[in-house]
Amino acid sequence: MAGSVAGFDHARVSKPVFLGFLWAFTAVSLLFVTFRIFVRIRQFRRLFIDDGFVLLSWVIMLTTAISWQIEGQTLYKFYAIAAGTEPYTLSAISELKTFLKFIAPLTIFFYTSLWCIKFSFLAFFLRLDSKVKSHRIWWYIVLFVTIGVYFSSVGDIDYRCSVGSFEYIEENCSDLKHVHFQNRTFWANCAGDVITDIMILSIPFLMLWNTRISKRNKIVLFSVFSVTVIVMLVSIIRVVVNVSLDKSVDVSWLYFWSFIEMGTAIIISCVASFRQLFVTSQNQHLYGQGNKKYTPYRNLLKSGTPRQADSTTLVNSDMEAQGIALAVPSVPTPLSSAHFRDEFEVITTNTWKNGDVRY
Repeated sequence: MAGSVAGFDHARVSKPVFLGFLWAFTAVSLLFVTFRIFVRIRQFRRLFIDDGFVLLSWVIMLTTAISWQIEGQTLYKFYAIAAGTEPYTLSAISELKTFLKFIAPLTIFFYTSLWCIKFSFLAFFLRLDSKVKSHRIWWYIVLFVTIGVYFSSVGDIDYRCSVGSFEYIEENCSDLKHVHFQNRTFWANCAGDVITDIMILSIPFLMLWNTRISKRNKIVLFSVFSVTVIVMLVSIIRVVVNVSLDKSVDVSWLYFWSFIEMGTAIIISCVASFRQLFVTSQNQHLYGQGNKKYTPYRNLLKSGTPRQADSTTLVNSDMEAQGIALAVPSVPTPLSSAHFRDEFEVITTNTWKNGDVRY
């Protein structure tokens, strides 16, 4: 009977590994988040909206870990019942009913944590303040698509197999029809996850494509932003290793990989802070430790008249918020646009009568 309930036939990951990995990943991601906050406060004396989204994502991750620490005991108890190593009692049925009601909220936590990272990147790219109209239009398009995919992912959860009656869950949530529905939603949500990541990643590429900076710096910047591809790969792997043609997914294995994706997304969002610390140390070397108020930056993406600069000048388009500094070579002023003016001073002296004029 227990084995007929969806997701309790066999555990693909043991309880010590499952819970140990959850807490290890939570701790590692906390180190990255702490470092990100340290860098921001040290450099800017404040946090930004994108930092708030990352913090919220980690808090949701922590809440999820605590929930699994409590409810994971029930989960593995039913794996033991399904394997025949523990008796199936009335109290066990009551515990299972309580546990199943946590599945839908934990799935919502997963998507919310993941989307907080997406909104963090969007908030950061908005602060780049590009004055190009097409850039801003594209940003809003990406925002609306990202919001829409979030509600779609949360909306297609089969809530009846979590908060529905136990009789309904036992009769319907393990049959082949439900398995096929489950597979379709997994792939649809995965596609939405990856597509929104690609759209978000396109924003900095669009902004930097025609920016007049060295090829080397473009490659560095593209590489920094492209680490989000790792999150896309984890998202695809999460679905591939869980989808089955003839049976429901293993609950422990599904949420094991869900936690991997959550933690990876948080860590990747904080990686750019390491580059910011490196750039800061470079600037202190170039401009002196004591000159803390001097910031050799100006907005790169705002429109304006180009100004002649020294070849070692470092500029920043508010990418400084992620520790991205761009070295811009001096741009010579064309002679056709140069205007020369002679200035002279006429001094009147006592010899005015003699017509003495000094230039």
